[in-house]
Amino acid sequence: MRTRPLAPIVAGLALTLTAASLQPAQANTTVTIVAVGDVAMARGGQAKTAALTKNLKPQQVLLMGDLVYKSGTDKEFNKYFLPKWKSLLPKTWAVPGNHEYRTTNAAGYRNLIAQNSMPATGENLWWVKQTGAWSVIGLDSEVLAGATGDKQIEFLKQTLLDNDGRPTLVTWHRPTFSRGYHGDQTDTSSLWNLVSADKDVKLVLWGHDHNYEQVERTVQTGTATEHKVNTIVVGTGGADLRKCSTPNIPGELICGKKNNFGVLQLKLEANGYSWSYRNANGKKLGRQLDSGSVAF
Repeated sequence: MRTRPLAPIVAGLALTLTAASLQPAQANTTVTIVAVGDVAMARGGQAKTAALTKNLKPQQVLLMGDLVYKSGTDKEFNKYFLPKWKSLLPKTWAVPGNHEYRTTNAAGYRNLIAQNSMPATGENLWWVKQTGAWSVIGLDSEVLAGATGDKQIEFLKQTLLDNDGRPTLVTWHRPTFSRGYHGDQTDTSSLWNLVSADKDVKLVLWGHDHNYEQVERTVQTGTATEHKVNTIVVGTGGADLRKCSTPNIPGELICGKKNNFGVLQLKLEANGYSWSYRNANGKKLGRQLDSGSVAF
């Protein structure tokens, strides 16, 4: 297991918080989360990843977009996603992906979250939640332009300001950086630039590319505020896996069908976190394929 110490962070001055924002940190609480994106489709691997997620017994489940293929319709959710994942929805937080928006206004996804009390902010599909000592921010990578995009940016700015020293995990669907099939999604840089500039943000999770990729990134290089942010792509929830344009890199990049499907297990603590990427295939169910930890 790789261990990465980070410099301690000094909290800024406290800001006035709204009732819908942050709660006091539970400093001694360890929270286990299972995270994955790109989940269900005809003849997909969603039964395997759902079984593994249940076996890991997380307190929260984080689904990172493209919950069902091809178009996120009610029919597809009912046929492919809900039979295996419905029992996990009471503990699930999710963000939408590009396939949800193949249905007008992501209507199938909106129906799913409304029926299962999954988070949103009014009519908007972004949100912030607290668990243990951490904040978790979910964003919508499919509404980046126009008035709605501006509204999401303002939400993100205010949420980061309100964070007041809490370690933070942020997720959206399409990765700003990826060596997978789709590659870098440069239009999401408006989200990345805000998130990566905030030292409270310790971890950013993405889906979209159907592989696993873990990279520690140095941001604001050469300045007094230089720091590191870990990014992990986990688009291995059941949709067709793909090869990458570069060879696999042990401990960093896992692509191709031979590695099958998998989920990311996170353990979040007040002073750090650990991750473990686990195989969801048959006799190898739960086998650890990558792991690491960060202390701060």
